[in-house]
Amino acid sequence: MNLKSFSALILSLVLVFSLTACGKDKAPEAPDNSTTASTAADTSEEFTSTVPDDTRDTTATSADTSETSSTEQTADTDESSTVAANVTTQSSDNPAEWSTQQIIDAYKKAANKTHSGVKSQHSIKIEKIKVNGDDLPDVVVSIMKKLLKNNSSDKDGITGGYNHLVVSDVASAEAYKNGSALVIEMTMKNQTAGPNEDANSGSVGHAITTVGDISAVTKQLADLNLPLDLNEKETKIYYTNPTVQVLIGPDGKIVNGTWQYTVDIRLNNYKAFGQDVESTSVVMLNTLTVNGGFKKM
Repeated sequence: MNLKSFSALILSLVLVFSLTACGKDKAPEAPDNSTTASTAADTSEEFTSTVPDDTRDTTATSADTSETSSTEQTADTDESSTVAANVTTQSSDNPAEWSTQQIIDAYKKAANKTHSGVKSQHSIKIEKIKVNGDDLPDVVVSIMKKLLKNNSSDKDGITGGYNHLVVSDVASAEAYKNGSALVIEMTMKNQTAGPNEDANSGSVGHAITTVGDISAVTKQLADLNLPLDLNEKETKIYYTNPTVQVLIGPDGKIVNGTWQYTVDIRLNNYKAFGQDVESTSVVMLNTLTVNGGFKKM
């Protein structure tokens, strides 16, 4: 089941139970999505298994200190120069000295090399659901969690629109040796999206994949006779704490990895079943793993 299907399931269940919720609290404030990054040293040369073992000693982070990434950004203009097939050659044999661009290049090269031969395990954990400022009853949330677990499934390949990944998407990044393998850990910039978004756009979409087009989800609900009339101007999706952790073997393929973020879907001032709903907030932890998740050798 993909993220869009998960979203349809979640929203339909929320709609069923939201009309029983009471209270008129205002919707919570949007999270602070600002991030900063420090400058990384510039080095080159492809990682090989001949690099001597060491521990992480240097952190390479993005020089970009701009505002939180959103899908309105124009980072995709750099796409042609950052496709994995055209990655630059590294000149340093110490991954800890790589720049953010070089870490991205190494990650994309490994993702492309691994993509066709693996499956990603996908899970979503409900953290919190509020309707008109009130938490849904625990029994309702418990039922929804069970339905999510029972409807989870694998997806083919490495997640995200990683060939579009650019330095401006990254809040911090580091690479270091772990035995004969290479570890890459990246924290992406938080992302805020509207209801009409592509799942592979923006900082989180490039690295992990987002919920995508909520408007398409609402159409699915309407087709199921679950009418939802969204106020698109007041519909926002907040992606926070997006991280990527992968272990890359000497053959250049991803051995294992974890891709994760928290998503808060905010639906404000909309109608469900002809009833006015002031606010709905659905907070979920989204996790994708390859071969059991990130772990070192």
